[in-house]
Amino acid sequence: MSKINYILFLVFFQLFLIGCDNADDLLNQHIKDGPLVYAGKIKEMGAQSGYYRIRVNLFPTTDANRSHCVLTWNTQGDTKDSMRVDYNEANFDVKMGGYFKVVEFVDLQGPLEIKAQNVDLFGNKSLVESISANIYGTDYVSALVNSPVKVSSKVDKVTFEDRVGAVGNIISYEKMDGSFTPEVFVKDKNYSLVDAKRGGVVRTKTRFLINETDIDTLDVTTFLETNIPTNDGIAVYEALLKTSPFSLDNERLTLLRQIEVFSDSFPKASFGQYLKVTDEASMDMEYTTPILYAYGRAFDKVMDEVKETQVAYGSVAVWLLYNMGYVVKTPSATFGIDVDHRWAEKLEPYLDFLCVTHNHVDHAHTKLMDAMNKKGKPVLSNFYDKDKKYYAKDAKSFTIGNIKIRTDITDHLRDPALPKFVTVFRVECGPDAGNFSMLHCGDSGFRPNEFTKVEGPLDLAVLRWGAPRENDILGTGSGQVEPKYAILSHLIELRHDPYPNGQASISQTLKHLPGVKCDNTIIPFWGEKMIWKNGQML
Repeated sequence: MSKINYILFLVFFQLFLIGCDNADDLLNQHIKDGPLVYAGKIKEMGAQSGYYRIRVNLFPTTDANRSHCVLTWNTQGDTKDSMRVDYNEANFDVKMGGYFKVVEFVDLQGPLEIKAQNVDLFGNKSLVESISANIYGTDYVSALVNSPVKVSSKVDKVTFEDRVGAVGNIISYEKMDGSFTPEVFVKDKNYSLVDAKRGGVVRTKTRFLINETDIDTLDVTTFLETNIPTNDGIAVYEALLKTSPFSLDNERLTLLRQIEVFSDSFPKASFGQYLKVTDEASMDMEYTTPILYAYGRAFDKVMDEVKETQVAYGSVAVWLLYNMGYVVKTPSATFGIDVDHRWAEKLEPYLDFLCVTHNHVDHAHTKLMDAMNKKGKPVLSNFYDKDKKYYAKDAKSFTIGNIKIRTDITDHLRDPALPKFVTVFRVECGPDAGNFSMLHCGDSGFRPNEFTKVEGPLDLAVLRWGAPRENDILGTGSGQVEPKYAILSHLIELRHDPYPNGQASISQTLKHLPGVKCDNTIIPFWGEKMIWKNGQML
């Protein structure tokens, strides 16, 4: 038994010696060229997306034998492409503190994995690092959407709606002569328009930077075209201002009738809404609604001219603001009668006193009266008792500076439900105004027995719309006046329904015109100015 064990021992020992020889041979095969050596690895790697390109950023570890890096990627399926990035000054970004390479692609877009491997001067390679990046192309850009654009109602600016990733917009717009402005890039949310054509087009294209690290911005493929708001009322009203209320020719008649069309199509409820909305919203309505453009523009015109007009000695300037609201300026004083307008309160600094015929909202503006009273300026009326000195329920006479005022009390439009409701004002403007005299009748009943305190010759009578009964006070008898000029007003007051349901229409006023017993009867419109000089209205 021991002999058998001895033989087995010899056999296993011999096999062990043979195995050692084979292992030694295998080791010699691997170390015959020296030990394995790896190049210094890439410590950090980054990628920045671009349009059909990406930028690869490399931060290698310190290696004295460092030579270059090889970038590889799959272009399609298993097909590979590569690029060498030398670790030299040309590829070094000082600000970043690392190396970079921009890789261009002809038609490759979408996500891509890029592998990087360092190679040293001896050809040794590092471990492979990889990073994924997105390549923008036509597919991505085609999905981008332009920022919506709002053109202001005044057509003086555009506002761009915010879009995530948007860095600005390219803009061009149509001018009054039909040409387009050169395309410019705008970073701001708002952009001013100059000489833009109403009814024209604003062309915009939004530019995006999807990520802050991207190397390219992306423009939407097509332009967005936004219509510039139009308002037919602008051209009509501005054309009317170039005509004269003293010449009722075909051009002026056509324009007045078009204004009436604008008014008839504008519901009184919409005017009520306009009076209630914010100032900004109301100005938007003025520049988009034809009749409101005339309403708002008239105030701006009157306000500017009242401030700037220098009235010569012996002259008077008279403005029709709206409805039966007038502003009168002499060399020494400025006053208003029945001034009502959304913006009427702004006139307070320029008025010395205010007359109000009766307590209806289309003749009496509470904010203006309160503003005048707060500044200690006279408010003459039969209802505003905050100004006790000039409050009078009966006929009175007043003197304010060079101006003398006489009043009488009448029923409202001969309505038995509103007796003694309206004060009529006769204003004598004094020597420095050429002794100009005017009578404002308000919504009176035009009964001569209610005009005896204001009777007699005068220069200007402000009537309503020339209805036959208004002639009852025109003449030389008791309670009558004999004006050199008469003005028809109270036309298309917007709180009333169109004629015949409330408004005094322009068309009906034109029918009344031939029957008015005054040779010089005129129909001015909102915002127009008339000058009294040398005994004539001009």
